[in-house]
Amino acid sequence: MTAERLFAQRGINGVSLREIGVAAGQRNNSASQYHFGSKAGLIDAIFALRMGAINQRRLQALADLDHDGDGNDLRGLIEAFISPLAESLDDTEDERWYVRFLANVLAEPGSAAMRAEHREFTAGLDEVMHRLGDVLADLPDLVRQERLLAVSTLVVNVLAGLEGSPPVGSDDLPIPVLVAGLVDMTVGLLTAPVSTTTYQKLGALDPRTS
Repeated sequence: MTAERLFAQRGINGVSLREIGVAAGQRNNSASQYHFGSKAGLIDAIFALRMGAINQRRLQALADLDHDGDGNDLRGLIEAFISPLAESLDDTEDERWYVRFLANVLAEPGSAAMRAEHREFTAGLDEVMHRLGDVLADLPDLVRQERLLAVSTLVVNVLAGLEGSPPVGSDDLPIPVLVAGLVDMTVGLLTAPVSTTTYQKLGALDPRTS
């Protein structure tokens, strides 16, 4: 998809609907706006196109965890978050752009594309984040929220780097090994002890957390 590639290459605010139309070979320069209404509508369409398979893999991973009695296992939940997105690197036979597109969406949280509403194709992601919130309930609210945001940014940007890398060479680690290491890092980030300094600074914001 031309729009996905341009957003991935130049950022969400670095390309206009008119430029996307021209690059796609559309005679009518307003075609993208006519079909999608706005840039946010076009971005939603890309999400809907790409997230369907990822969402199904996440839902299946959660169902497998539940079947094994591990529905709230931290590492299992992290794997359910990371692996379906990592597997998307093989979802297309041609050039791959989706994860880099996603990284650029996350890099511009003020854009119209970043909306809190839940959509059908985010059901798996929503459930993973809900369960992670329960597993990490002992963390102060602000710390938990910040860590989950940091984890999301870390995972997407690491996978975006893999997506944009040349084919694996003999001296490179295979992608499954890199993904397993990313899971390790993510678990470590989420379970890192909260320091006394952090609690003190939280207490200055809200005495109830000290």
